[in-house]
Amino acid sequence: MMKVLLLNPPPVDGVNVVREGRCMQRTATWTTVWAPVSLATTAAVLRDAGLEPRIVDGIVEEIDLAGLGRLVAEWQPGLVVINTATPSIESDLALGALVKESWPAAKTLAMGVHLSALPEESLAMGPDIDMLVRGEPEYTIRDAALALAAGEPLDGVAGLSWRGDDGAVHHNEKRPFIADLDELPFPAWNLVDTGNYRLPFSNKRFLLVASARGCPYGCTFCANKVYYGARLRKRSPKRIVDEMEWVVKEFGITDFLVWSESFTNDQEYAIETAEEIIRRGLKIDWVSNSRVDTVSEKLLKTIKAAGCWMIGYGIESGNQQVLDSVRKGTSLQQAVDAVRMAQQAGLEVTGHCVLGFPGETEETMQQTIDFAKRLKLDYVQFYCAVAFPGSPLYQQCLDSGWLDESDWKYYEQNFSVISTPQLAAVQVMKARDKAFKQYYLQPRVVWNTVRKIRTPGDLANFARMVKDFLSWV
Repeated sequence: MMKVLLLNPPPVDGVNVVREGRCMQRTATWTTVWAPVSLATTAAVLRDAGLEPRIVDGIVEEIDLAGLGRLVAEWQPGLVVINTATPSIESDLALGALVKESWPAAKTLAMGVHLSALPEESLAMGPDIDMLVRGEPEYTIRDAALALAAGEPLDGVAGLSWRGDDGAVHHNEKRPFIADLDELPFPAWNLVDTGNYRLPFSNKRFLLVASARGCPYGCTFCANKVYYGARLRKRSPKRIVDEMEWVVKEFGITDFLVWSESFTNDQEYAIETAEEIIRRGLKIDWVSNSRVDTVSEKLLKTIKAAGCWMIGYGIESGNQQVLDSVRKGTSLQQAVDAVRMAQQAGLEVTGHCVLGFPGETEETMQQTIDFAKRLKLDYVQFYCAVAFPGSPLYQQCLDSGWLDESDWKYYEQNFSVISTPQLAAVQVMKARDKAFKQYYLQPRVVWNTVRKIRTPGDLANFARMVKDFLSWV
């Protein structure tokens, strides 16, 4: 039976990736579970195919490179799958060399959005990477592993790019997106330590449940279409709640992040999912994300009744012209209405705001900060605009000569590398620093945060987060 090691790489050389971060806002911690759920789903697919998967989440397990090398040498996998992200792409792909040194018989495969957008460049960057996945990963990885196990050629594996014995790169035909997401097995959470994924304040364990893939909207800053496509593909409400019920029973976890590009894109679907939770009497707490133009009073009240306690909105900007320029397709008034309706339904609200889009000025960035304050959100994440490969924004910045940096490690949301005629990248980063200070040092926000402390454990978690936040400020 072929062994397949699924690896979320450990941080290397201080690369500051969002997935490593721990921040004052609770949603920052939730990003750390996205890679494991993708790997855990892939592991379940591999296991169903008769293969032996193992998951190493280097971010939360705090394994170093020497330890990783020893693990590979001792376990001797036939295939090592490396999850990648744009800012850590160089160090992620460099792990191919570590794998080969530790166990020369292993084949290496990389997966991720960046690779799907730039497969040729990625293989050139990682000479010890034997193959990579373009797009949705589960079935491509399964078929590649089965081909390797059987000694069959790789040219029949759809969605795979691979390096031949002569060094030539081959790109197989594109793999169609999975039409029925219900056919995917539940994630193999038994292969990870679920105690590593915890909420701020309460320190309770939580897991992510993926509800859908694909997004029909045209936001220029989004690169996910190269990975999951533009058509919305939904798991059935029954399947989603079946998974929640299974997690509660098997792992004793009752907190969830319901994740997709936007859970509420289809309002009736979101309501039906919430009603299924209520019908079963499932006592869980969960969080969802949404666009501001895809909610209603009925939807928000229903998800609240089903255990949802917070909703995250893509606010993006407090300037309508900026919103229009990035093709968000929403209005400032819709944001105001969405926040009001959520708060009236008893939900906490997180806003996600971006600074430094092309066309922005110091004035428009301040308008975004002021808009977030006016909305009286419970939490806000302020990001720098990032031109991720695969997004229309990347091509726009590339064509216009607006990218200050070619080093991928700076392509993450704590940094700006976009300098336009109106705004330099350094101004964007200063504005982001100012945004956090102006928002989170408001007396209202400080008080609302402090009053959540109810136990000594809450106090310890709060002290840790304050220390992180103040050191960052």
